[in-house]
Amino acid sequence: MNVTKSNQLLINIGLLIAIALSVILMGKLKPQDKPAIAQNPIVENADEEDQEEFTSPLQKDRPLRMSLSVDNPSYLKVRLNDEIKIGDIISDNSTERQRLERQKKSIKLQIDNLKSKTLIAPTPPPPTPLIRSLPDSAFEEEQANISQAELKLQQAKSILNSRSKLLTTDNPERRAEFEKAGASLAIASQKIQEQEQMIAAMNDMKMQPEILQHEQSKLRKLQSELDQARSEVEQSQAKLSAAAIIQSQELEQLKTNVILAESELKIAKSRLESAINRRQIQEYQASVEESKRSQTITQSNQDYERSRLQYEEATRNKDYQLAQLGISLSAIEDKLADIPIVRSPRNGYIKKVKPWVGKDGKYTTTITIVSNNISLNNKSSNGTKSTITTNTDSNTDKPR
Repeated sequence: MNVTKSNQLLINIGLLIAIALSVILMGKLKPQDKPAIAQNPIVENADEEDQEEFTSPLQKDRPLRMSLSVDNPSYLKVRLNDEIKIGDIISDNSTERQRLERQKKSIKLQIDNLKSKTLIAPTPPPPTPLIRSLPDSAFEEEQANISQAELKLQQAKSILNSRSKLLTTDNPERRAEFEKAGASLAIASQKIQEQEQMIAAMNDMKMQPEILQHEQSKLRKLQSELDQARSEVEQSQAKLSAAAIIQSQELEQLKTNVILAESELKIAKSRLESAINRRQIQEYQASVEESKRSQTITQSNQDYERSRLQYEEATRNKDYQLAQLGISLSAIEDKLADIPIVRSPRNGYIKKVKPWVGKDGKYTTTITIVSNNISLNNKSSNGTKSTITTNTDSNTDKPR
């Protein structure tokens, strides 16, 4: 530190010369040959003046010595004569870093998977539609049909009773016509008998033939009238029989009307009973539907409550898992941040790597980086040494 302060004056004087030289050289260098600004490494136990000395433009082209302290020599990622650029890794626990990066990636995938899962909140059950109440029971139509059927039955019985006596006897008109035709037949028969007796008597008396012929002609006329009377009797008899058949049919029809009226009355009463039974069935079904509706409402509310609790539990589990994964991710990121990494502060070549020296589980070496603008044969005499100690158990060696 005292040596550095004593040389500060010389450095300031040389700084002016270096600035002038750099202005001249920068105009001649190609863009790819221009020196990049090195990242400032963390220098253990170095004050601000050391940092200024380390990063001063005068030191850019001078060899840089870096002292490394690691847990395993395999952490060194450069070899002798390797070309190195600003930001290139010099020392790193890549095995542990890769392992932690894989864990970090796995946890991020789990977090993304959990976040991509959408939990759908259950919706409350819709209101169950109300059941329309049954209208008041009314059997006026059935009762009116019964009253009408009773009236028809009463009318049919009344007609049957009033017509029965008349329909069970002969038709008076036809009977009178038949009796009149029978009387005419009897008279005609009586006249023929008398005429035949007269002709027989005249034959016995041997009357003149002309008289006998006249009487016989009269007899034939009477026989014709007898045939006509007999035909009228037959016609009146047929009419009387036909009237009896019609009366019998009418009587049967009246009896049938009574039977039909009784049947209609039974049907009307049966319809009333059926309507009453249907009403009872409807009331029973309505009570069953009301019971089902109540059970459905209860079941829907229970299902919704169960789904809501499951959703809340799933949400809590998701949040808990995300919190756990977040804690694990933070822990891994902390571990990654705790892994020391040393990057090159300048462009150049690895000129020298000292042999490893092990002590108390730590391995120490010193590497020398020379600039691209200085030959490897003339760097050792003008080197500037900067001590950078990395420790896998310390946070002071984290990259900036």
